[in-house]
Amino acid sequence: LLGTGSGGIVLFKPVNQADPGAAWSAMIGLGVEASRLVGQALRQAALTEGVATSFLDTTGPAPVALQQGIAAGYSGEDYRRELRFGGRTYELRFAPTTPWQRQNVGWESWTVLACGLLLTALMGGLMLVVSGEQAQIRAQVDESTARLREREARLDAILNHASEAIMPVTLDGTVVACNAAAARMFGYSEEAVEGMRFERLVRVGPDGAAQTLASMAEAGEPSTEHLGCHAQGTSFPMFLSVAKVATPDDVFFVCMMHDLTEQYRSRERIHRLAHNDPLTGLENRFSLNQRLDQLLAQARRSGETVGLLFIDLDHFKKINDSFGHAAGDQFLVTVAARLKELLREGDTIARLGGDEFIVVTSGQLGPENLAVVAERIVQSLSAPYEVAATTVHSGASVGVALYPQDGADAGALLRSADTAMYAAKASGRGNFQFFSAAMNAAAHERLQLESQLWKALDNDEFELWLQPQIDLASGRVIGAEALLRWRHPERGLVPPDRFIPIAEDTGIIVPLGEWVLKRAADIVLRWRAQGLDHLRMAINLSARQCTGAGPLPLLDQILAATGISPSCLELEITESAAMQDPEHTRMLIDGMRARGTHVAIDDFGTGYSSLSYLKLFDIDRIKIDRGFVKDIETDPNDAAIVTATIGLAHALGLRVVAEGVETEAQRAYLRREGCDEAQGYLFARPLPEPEFLAWVLARLDTTGAESHTWPE
Repeated sequence: LLGTGSGGIVLFKPVNQADPGAAWSAMIGLGVEASRLVGQALRQAALTEGVATSFLDTTGPAPVALQQGIAAGYSGEDYRRELRFGGRTYELRFAPTTPWQRQNVGWESWTVLACGLLLTALMGGLMLVVSGEQAQIRAQVDESTARLREREARLDAILNHASEAIMPVTLDGTVVACNAAAARMFGYSEEAVEGMRFERLVRVGPDGAAQTLASMAEAGEPSTEHLGCHAQGTSFPMFLSVAKVATPDDVFFVCMMHDLTEQYRSRERIHRLAHNDPLTGLENRFSLNQRLDQLLAQARRSGETVGLLFIDLDHFKKINDSFGHAAGDQFLVTVAARLKELLREGDTIARLGGDEFIVVTSGQLGPENLAVVAERIVQSLSAPYEVAATTVHSGASVGVALYPQDGADAGALLRSADTAMYAAKASGRGNFQFFSAAMNAAAHERLQLESQLWKALDNDEFELWLQPQIDLASGRVIGAEALLRWRHPERGLVPPDRFIPIAEDTGIIVPLGEWVLKRAADIVLRWRAQGLDHLRMAINLSARQCTGAGPLPLLDQILAATGISPSCLELEITESAAMQDPEHTRMLIDGMRARGTHVAIDDFGTGYSSLSYLKLFDIDRIKIDRGFVKDIETDPNDAAIVTATIGLAHALGLRVVAEGVETEAQRAYLRREGCDEAQGYLFARPLPEPEFLAWVLARLDTTGAESHTWPE
């Protein structure tokens, strides 16, 4: 026992410090060495001389000697008493030594008393030892418990005052608890977090919390970045580090977390200071150079154009000196706001400093596009400003340069735009100039045409010319296509390819389209007076005209006002315009057909080249683009496309009109392949209305039958 090698007794007693009815909280263990216990009992009974004793555990089938004082093989008479203690049975053997018997007369009667005294002392000793040790052990338990509670309180205080969020998590990903910092970080109470799944608090990816935390702990990774999920539903960046901890009773993960929101904000502030103008928030010179290098590299690969506009404000120094620097700053902020409103989201706007601004735009750009942008900037920045409770006026001189024509790198492009800007200043300020003289002239011509288009509409400078459409089987004139012409008082006839794109870009095409539709109806009305009721007028609709309700309300108004037959009109929609919004186009075409007008798809094969709309749209004709017709004599592919288109249209019950027929061989090929109608220079060029009428009437013989000269 206890390393002595002698026998003894070990006593156990359960202890519960709180509720006696609850489960045990501790166990008291007490070891008693038998020889010391018996020796103490002998001393208390004053029997230390002339007495031999043995103490045995007789509970089991074979007695176990805990203390052996009577010599083995002893033949004298001994005295035995039974002792029950702690649920076991013990036997005390007592025998006087021979010398002691000789010296004491009547020892037999005394031994009874001696044995009783010895048993009493032994029992008292046991009880004393047990009670003393138990009290001592309880005191130790109380002291240990107090120390443990103090340690736990100290640990809780440390954890709850720690700035880092700490969270123990079970191996299956369930949160055990958290400190105050973790509760604040996620927006929950500490009690609410306990028992949550870790994935609810931290986005750990598809592997789940258990696998992710185990992988991080095993790899010994430093902190990795994740997204935390706040109780209010927002997300925030955070660092997560994981350690696997084993205790005698459990194994779990300890997760250390740090909110990175402020670090991100600081990083963004630093980035803004490095890349943005502090006054206007626009990009600064450093950021502009980076962005420009990036755009030029992309343009080299893609073959696109980069446009750079150098803007210098007019009269800024006067505003600054007259109203003070605060007013000057307010003025610059307003300029920046106007530029942001004008430009696309992907365009770059930078302030170089002072009153100099840069705009960079990229894509499939041409001088005409940049001219529009530059003109809008000039107009916007010339509008009055409210500064320092007064109205001030300024303006801008803009220099425009294009990559690659005006510079192969950022520096060269900036220098070219700067040079063009000074040219704009020299031209009287409040305007823009291109670095290239040719581009500059073209851009300014475009702006002049744009402004003159509106005047032309008011001054009735537009005309409708008509190109005959011929029935290939009979050679008869069946109608005409209305073609818009602009007779400028100074320029003469302006080619359609010069003003139609400008009209499309600026929106003037919508009132122009309405004018064309009204004028075409008037011509049809005059045809009826000449007995030409059988002629059909084909009118092109622009993509802008096909938005919203389109021409339907105007068509109703025209038909009611003129009384012409709707079948005398054929409205043409280009393939590209039709496929911008197929469902809307279908409804528009259905509305036209419901009114009795014919509908054709123009420029077939040049747009989406999708045949699905032939099934979707209820149309009458398709027009084969002149690009396929002009080479049918020499290009087998174009010939095959034309033949296939004619066969497909006829299979769908549609008629086919071929545009751009200029030779007899083209007419013969189309006639042979079954094309229904054609138009082109072979038959007649576009003619003003009086000349067209004379041309048609000249083809009629005296009987009213139409003659022609084309062989079958």
